[in-house]
Amino acid sequence: MGRPLKLHDLESDHDKQGGSSSSTWRDKTIVFTWSLFGYLCLIFTVVGFFNPSLLPVDPMALVFNRYSPFYAFSRGSGHFPKPHGFKIVALVPFNNHEHTSILECYLQKNLIHNHGLLDQVVFIPQTNDPTSLEWLNSLVQQTSEYAISPHGQDMDWKITRDNVMYIRIDGDVVYLEDHTIPTIVKTKMENPDTLMVSANVVNEGALASLHSHPGVALPYLPELYHVDQPSRSKSQLSHDWRMSSLPSWRGPASFRVRKGFKAPFEGHRWLLPREPGTDRDPIAGSVYTETGPTLRDWTVAAQQHYSFLHHLELDDLNLYKFPLWVNPTEPITTNFGCFWGNDVEALRDIFEHRSSEDLFKEWTNLNGSRPNVTIDGKGVATHYSSRQGAEGLDSTDLLDRYRSYAQERVCRQKSRPNEDWEN
Repeated sequence: MGRPLKLHDLESDHDKQGGSSSSTWRDKTIVFTWSLFGYLCLIFTVVGFFNPSLLPVDPMALVFNRYSPFYAFSRGSGHFPKPHGFKIVALVPFNNHEHTSILECYLQKNLIHNHGLLDQVVFIPQTNDPTSLEWLNSLVQQTSEYAISPHGQDMDWKITRDNVMYIRIDGDVVYLEDHTIPTIVKTKMENPDTLMVSANVVNEGALASLHSHPGVALPYLPELYHVDQPSRSKSQLSHDWRMSSLPSWRGPASFRVRKGFKAPFEGHRWLLPREPGTDRDPIAGSVYTETGPTLRDWTVAAQQHYSFLHHLELDDLNLYKFPLWVNPTEPITTNFGCFWGNDVEALRDIFEHRSSEDLFKEWTNLNGSRPNVTIDGKGVATHYSSRQGAEGLDSTDLLDRYRSYAQERVCRQKSRPNEDWEN
């Protein structure tokens, strides 16, 4: 008898078929699970990039390292005592007494006799306006730590000394976070090879694009006509810096802020619309349309300033912050920087450029390579630019708002010459 070539076992065939069916089901389940996970990750990434406030965790914290300009690991550097062995001097180019009168509150707060780090403040006049110069002379006579540079209107580097740490603060800076000066001083001491450490100046230099991200820059629009608020007096409104006191923006659905936009009227405000359009505000227009303004336009600056005051009221300035940005690919602002006196010659090319456009063109060519500078993102400051005069930021009520904030939260009243200043 021959042996059968193939033995059919119905029971074993049934088990094999069942096992194959079970394996196929598991494979499909795994594929479906991973597909769903990938889809959710994609949604998480997109939402985290365009509007991270909607997420319980900031995804940028899991991705970028300490040198990235996109995430702040701390809201400040904590207490930093006054270093010994050298002086810290603020150099303040001075143009306009109305602007610098706001900054002066912050300078006073950072003087050494008010437990700050500044041993001295040297104002460098860059104006011939008699009213502003008279104001400056009167101011300097009232504070022993204040002085005026005798070297004329230019930023004369002869006033610097090798064993002194300098902080160049433009006279048009109108807001300064409490720990901004201690932060950049500490970072400069910890990074001796860095020529200069710049503060996190809102919407300035290399940070303009970063501070224009959705969620940081809010869709503020210029009011097109006066809006009455009968529940509050005019006096109350004129001394209120808070954005929450403003009404909602009203205007035609077709309204857009385009290139060459003219201020609607003097003293106008910027307001949040209830239903913002996708490209009607200046920053959205500059990114998504060809008819929008550039990031250097006054309307973009206005949107940034009102957005900043919005976040300031909510104690939400962490949205602007990051740890360190070393050797940025674009020019840093020259409006707030910390450096040693013996590095002045190496920094001359940066500070002597008369326009940000010129500096931008030559940034990668300075000394054959990018300058060795760092932006410290933990301390925030804002700079008010009035280069377009009444056709620019001066047509808004921004200065009044920054002044009101300083008077409420920062400025001090001097009781006796040798005593600390009180709120």
